[in-house]
Amino acid sequence: MRDPIQQKELDLSLRQTYLGTSEWAVIGSDYNRYKSPLDIWNEKIFGYKAFDSLLMRHGRDIEPMVAKWVEEDLPTFHNKEGVVSLDEYVRFHKDYDFLATNLDGVVHHKDGSPDSILEIKTASQVAKDTWGGKLPIQYYTQIQGQMHITGMRTAYVALLTYGYAGIDSFDIYKYEYKQQYIENVINKCVAFWNNYILTNIPPEPITESDIKITYPEANGEVLLADNNLIEQFETLRQLKQTKKELDHSIKDLEIQIKNNIGHYETVNDGDNTIATYSNSKPRVTFDRKTFQTENPKVYNDYLVEGNSYRTLRIKKER
Repeated sequence: MRDPIQQKELDLSLRQTYLGTSEWAVIGSDYNRYKSPLDIWNEKIFGYKAFDSLLMRHGRDIEPMVAKWVEEDLPTFHNKEGVVSLDEYVRFHKDYDFLATNLDGVVHHKDGSPDSILEIKTASQVAKDTWGGKLPIQYYTQIQGQMHITGMRTAYVALLTYGYAGIDSFDIYKYEYKQQYIENVINKCVAFWNNYILTNIPPEPITESDIKITYPEANGEVLLADNNLIEQFETLRQLKQTKKELDHSIKDLEIQIKNNIGHYETVNDGDNTIATYSNSKPRVTFDRKTFQTENPKVYNDYLVEGNSYRTLRIKKER
């Protein structure tokens, strides 16, 4: 078992030696909205690119403020008092030294009950509305992993939500440890490390981005299709045809609805607004063709060649 490592500054080379709990959901919960297992593999094998942003800086700098708010508001939300200490350690799994976590903070309860994990998150109101009242799976997996590694069995998630005018709400949610769930995730992470990281063999691509990275250039050769690939092409043709028919149906229905609305701007069902049909601001576009004709030299000076890309075109049925 690796001893905890104090880390005041993010050590990118150290991150290559373990899977952090923020990465477990990508591997163990089939969560791939922002990353795929192949992305994780590339980072562990080839290293992380140094990256920072204003949002990331903001998230780091508000942690002491949010910790203070948790101390003040925890009795209101959960009828418990506590003192929060911010945390600067990477802690490792007792059996797998390539699984690790780092905490935002720890809540020390004044009634003597066991300490709890504190995870600090920020989100826009628009993003929060898409959660459906549940903590996103990547965050849920993260805190479950934190509880598993540290031995703490409760976790508080402090969520600061921003609206258009600034801070919209502050909430503190409490979660209990779910052993069966996180052990299933851990088993997948262990298999991923052994099968791909230790062997230097990349996992299968599962996203469009993965495909572009794995197969960037066509080799000019011919692949003889087997029955499975032929069946996949046929299924894709059928799905594309169904989508085309659905798109036509949707467009026809939209035209009928717009015709029924006519000049009206808002459609109500009693006191509830069910639709609007408003004018948007006029679009401002650049007349590239005219500029190219009238200023050909200037136009050519600013042409930049982008990367080539591959396009899948399915030919007509045999």
